[in-house]
Amino acid sequence: MVRALVLYHSLFGNTKDVALSLAKGIEETGVETVCLSIDEVIIEKISDHDFLAIGGPTHMIGLSKEMKTFLKKLNSVDLQKVKGFSFDTRNHSRLNKKRWFILENSAARKIEGKLKRMKVKIIKPRESAIVFGREGPLESDVALTFQEIGKEIGTILGS
Repeated sequence: MVRALVLYHSLFGNTKDVALSLAKGIEETGVETVCLSIDEVIIEKISDHDFLAIGGPTHMIGLSKEMKTFLKKLNSVDLQKVKGFSFDTRNHSRLNKKRWFILENSAARKIEGKLKRMKVKIIKPRESAIVFGREGPLESDVALTFQEIGKEIGTILGS
């Protein structure tokens, strides 16, 4: 059976909500899926999975301190046989109205880059979810959007 792992770092619960929606969509395709905070995961067990999604909030157009620390820990794991995907949450601002800015200055871009350097096969380009204000809420329909992304990923994994 194909096994998926969705990992996230969340400050106010928004990235966690996105991760849970993504995991739900993957699981709906019949893929065994676990969704955990980066603080809960056992690093040595990550390579036991066929697929790894990692997401976190965008801080100052990059990664949170906690995510940087976690990604450094990944160096000890062989992920060459794992498929991957990255996602993030980011604040709503006038700069985010330009799609290129969302994709090029985000935690997801940095996470995806790290996964690629670790020889993870990226099966779907990174995605961002917009958060209004510092603590939320998420943009409407984000849960449904990420659930659909999860179904797409699950279908890819199952084929």
